[in-house]
Amino acid sequence: MIFLIYGLCFVASCFGAMAADTSSESGYTTLAQDSGKNASDMNISLFTITDEFDIEGLDVAEAVKFKAPSSDWKLYGVKVLGWSDYNSTDYSYNMDRNFLLEIRDKDLHLLYRFADAQNGYFLTDQGPIWGVIEIPPLAVTEDFYVLFYDRGGMVVGMEYNNGTGNSFLYGNGILTPAEWTTEANETIGINWMIEAVGK
Repeated sequence: MIFLIYGLCFVASCFGAMAADTSSESGYTTLAQDSGKNASDMNISLFTITDEFDIEGLDVAEAVKFKAPSSDWKLYGVKVLGWSDYNSTDYSYNMDRNFLLEIRDKDLHLLYRFADAQNGYFLTDQGPIWGVIEIPPLAVTEDFYVLFYDRGGMVVGMEYNNGTGNSFLYGNGILTPAEWTTEANETIGINWMIEAVGK
């Protein structure tokens, strides 16, 4: 049920398949909500929720809003650019910690929930990789949300700046736009590197 797509994620070859709208491979459609820019022009950073919110961040998710391309479209999986981290000094990896994946409808009603240890999807000494989380086929119509709770056990890719307005933080039943305010009081929107795969 688990498979990983490996690659170095700080070079263009890793990001070459990303698209702002859709791409099709083997009959599947991949929905993405990044800027659609060429990978070499993207400003990709790594983020973990507990760096921002400390222990209170364990119940906060990186959330992305998608629109189903047709009324009979089904979600088969979620791709997350992430990393379980690797210490090259002592050649060690992070201990397993559970992440949580949720799929919610346009009104934020829960459709699907799945938890597992992050190392089965994001473990590599090469840097961030696209971890693929397969789910049972799930019919989604109109808008839907993919929520990923990293719970401080890993880092998640984010495109800094060029926000599309489809990335959020989700906590206590509330969606908040994923944006940061700089010291110059400038608001910067970000895009979570999370994709939805279906057909």
